[in-house]
Amino acid sequence: ALVSTQSTGEKLEKGRVNPGEMFRTEQYSAWDGEGLPTHDKEGKPITQSQLEKGRVNPGEMFRTEQYSAWDGEGLPTHDKEGKPITQSQLKKLKKLQLAQDKLHKAYLQHISDLEI
Repeated sequence: ALVSTQSTGEKLEKGRVNPGEMFRTEQYSAWDGEGLPTHDKEGKPITQSQLEKGRVNPGEMFRTEQYSAWDGEGLPTHDKEGKPITQSQLKKLKKLQLAQDKLHKAYLQHISDLEI
């Protein structure tokens, strides 16, 4: 099935989003010419990197060359040299992962809201 996008009238397959319309929600107050948001709903400027942060799955964010082993939640258990991660390091990493989880959930919600 085809659906019409709000501003351009282009026809897209159902469930597909016109990239220019992807971020046109009440979460943002201003957009650039390509449809990317430039200000959040409070009017504060946002950067492209802030938009991209939510795409990263928190379970995958630490799967880098910096670590050699991970637990079931994706938290590193050993550094690249095979040494166990200290409790203080693990606490910091958990905090970062929790913050990323919130960003990722908001991103996924935003994407699901866009699907028709």
